[in-house]
Formats: sequence, C-alpha cells, structure tokens
Amino acid sequence: MARSKTRSGLIAALDIGTSKVCCFIARREKGEAPKVIGIGHNMSKGLQSGSIANLDAAQEVVLAAVNAAEKMAGHTIDSVIVNLSGGSPESETHTVELPLGSRPIGNLEIRKLNDQKEAVLRQAGDELIHTVPLGFRVDAATGLRDPRGMYGSVVGLDLHFVRTQTAPLRNLETLLGRCHLGIEETVVTPLASGLSALTADQRDLGATVIDMGAGTTSVAVFHGGQVIYTATVPVGGAHVTRDIAYGLNTSLNHAERMKTLHGSALTSPSDDQEILAVPVIGDEDENNVNHVPRSMLINIIKPRLEETFELIRDQLDEHGLSQIGGRSIVLTGGASQLNAIADLASQMFERPATIATPHGVSGLAEATAGPAFSACAGLLLRALQQQNDPLSEAMNQIRQSGGRWGRLGAWFKENF
Repeated sequence: MARSKTRSGLIAALDIGTSKVCCFIARREKGEAPKVIGIGHNMSKGLQSGSIANLDAAQEVVLAAVNAAEKMAGHTIDSVIVNLSGGSPESETHTVELPLGSRPIGNLEIRKLNDQKEAVLRQAGDELIHTVPLGFRVDAATGLRDPRGMYGSVVGLDLHFVRTQTAPLRNLETLLGRCHLGIEETVVTPLASGLSALTADQRDLGATVIDMGAGTTSVAVFHGGQVIYTATVPVGGAHVTRDIAYGLNTSLNHAERMKTLHGSALTSPSDDQEILAVPVIGDEDENNVNHVPRSMLINIIKPRLEETFELIRDQLDEHGLSQIGGRSIVLTGGASQLNAIADLASQMFERPATIATPHGVSGLAEATAGPAFSACAGLLLRALQQQNDPLSEAMNQIRQSGGRWGRLGAWFKENF
C-alpha cells in the first residue's frame, strides 16, 4: 500500500537543505502522476552541512515555505514526508537465514524470515531509518524474488539498512514539532532524488545517482528496482563558493554570482582571454575591482569538484559497486547545474554522465522544475510508492491466500 497520504487526499513533501527549504503539496487522481498544487521555497537559515544548527532560524524558513505552499494550494497540512541531508547516513547489509529440511520452501519459512527481520529491527534502535529487503537467497543462489517451492540447505533474506546519527533525527523531529507538523516518513536525500531523477528501467537495471547539494554531496546506487547503497560526503556547492571568495578576495554573494555566471568545471582555450571584474571584499567603492582571467576562476572551482567526485568514487570502489551501479552516472541537485560538470563527472568515473531533472510529477512551475528540486519531487513519489520488495510481495500473497480456514489448511500442510 502507499506509504502516506493526508486525510484530505493531499500529499506534502518538505525538502530541508543547506541552501534552500522547499515544500510541495500535491494531489493524485487515480492512475495519474501526482499533481503539484502548492509550492513554497526560500533560502535556508539555521542549517549547516545539511544539519540543523539554529532551531529558531530554521523554524522561520520552514514555516515560511509551508505557509506559501498552503496558500497556493488552498489547503492546510498537518504532516509531511521529509528528507534528511545530514546525520552522516551509512549503508550496511545484513542477512537472516533459516536451515531447511527435506521439504520445499513454503509460507512457513517466509514468515519465519519475516519474524527474524522484525527481531533485527527491534534490536537496531532509533538510528535505523531505512530497511530494504533486497531479495531471497537459497544456498549460493541470490537475488531471488520468490523462493517458495524450491529446495536447498539454507534459505536467507538479504537486507539493506541505512543508519544515521540519532541527534540529527531528534533535531529534525523537534524542528517540525515546533512547526506543528507530524512526520510521515524521513527519507535520506539521495534516495528521494533517485526516485524522481531516474526512470523505472534505470532503477531496475542499475544506476548511480549523485545529488549535489550546497552543504553535502550524496550518492545512491539502485539495482533490481531497490536502493542498495547510500553515502554522503560533507562537501557541496557552498564549499566551491567559499573557495572562490577566499581565492579571489571577494564576498560570498559575489563569489556565488561569479560561479553561476562564469564558472565551469572544465577549462577552455579562451579562458585566459576572458577577463572578469571581481569586487574587493569590504570595499564599498563599486569601482574598486580586481581583474582576473576566467581561467583563474575555473582553476579554483575544478579541484574542489574533482575532490568531491574522488570521494564518491572511492566509496563506490570500496564497496564493490562500480559495475553494479550501471554504465552511467546521473547528476542532480542544485550544484549539478554548473557548466560542464557532467563532462568532468564522465572523465572522473570513466562512464557517461548526465544531468537529470525531476519527473513523475506534474504541475511544477518552470522555476521549480530543475535539478535543485529533484529531492522534493522524489519525496512525493516516495509517499505514493508501493512496497514492492520481494519480502513485502511474498507476505502480501500469504495474507491474501484464503481466509481463516485456508490459512489453517496451509498450516497443516506445512507442518504435517
């Protein structure tokens, strides 16, 4: 069944990032993509590297974004599905196993594996925010969607966990509590971005999505329709802006403007000939500027981006995910809009790289249809996503296989 939906039939998504806060309110008619009917977004305050640093400031911008979306939609909301950008989320895999006798695998074994999974979750604690059943295994065979009827020595269930630090989760709950909003689900940012930036075929065949935010850069690897790995590095577009401000002795506002208008991830032969005017920091005289070649600006930007991609590449290599993550890299997030960044990513990862915008939702205005809004759109899709992992499908079939007498008969068949 769908994960969350308000009683009024509306879905609300809240993307809280280092540089912006965005709220989408959407309605979904049966058989159609969710249609966004309310949008609110503004610059962030009180956040640092994806985590809440000042509750009062963060509360102000969250309320402003939510109120703007409610006003546009003509409805109020009392709960949201929200992203988590900070907290240093970590992926880990876990397998629960069950020895088999001489009989084929049946519903009883599936139930026992589900019980083992629930026991693991109870022991895991509050810092576990995602649990994804990846597939069943029978002896050496892995990635099975339904092992019932098969024979073997051991049947198992492979699980993907995403853990995060407890404090950022508590701070997020406190922030939304102060805004009188309940939390339907907390979703790590790269998972949300992957749902809107990738097609269903990409998620099934294997794809790697890199969400480039202001305070952090995060990656999610999809395969078999499920997310199998996530990671975050504490480097983002804001670090590039600070590098420019420091290197060119200018203000952060001017540095951001220069990055947006003249920045690039790669150099070109004409960069030395193009001269840029750089206002001096702290000087009120607008005519007092330094003149530098564009190549100087790019030579500040490029090393930081190379460092970011190297950190992500090392994470993928360390976990053996370079191949299973597909033959292409998909970039999204606000910092992915820099000129030639896909070309640099293609060089660094030695495979094609593209920039993706959110899809799967309708009603987005032109200003909110770019890569910077992939996470918020993905949260809407997550709210409506059907639980189609192998364990959920098997358990649903078991629950629907007859009434009380049918289940009693199945129990006798499995046990005698």
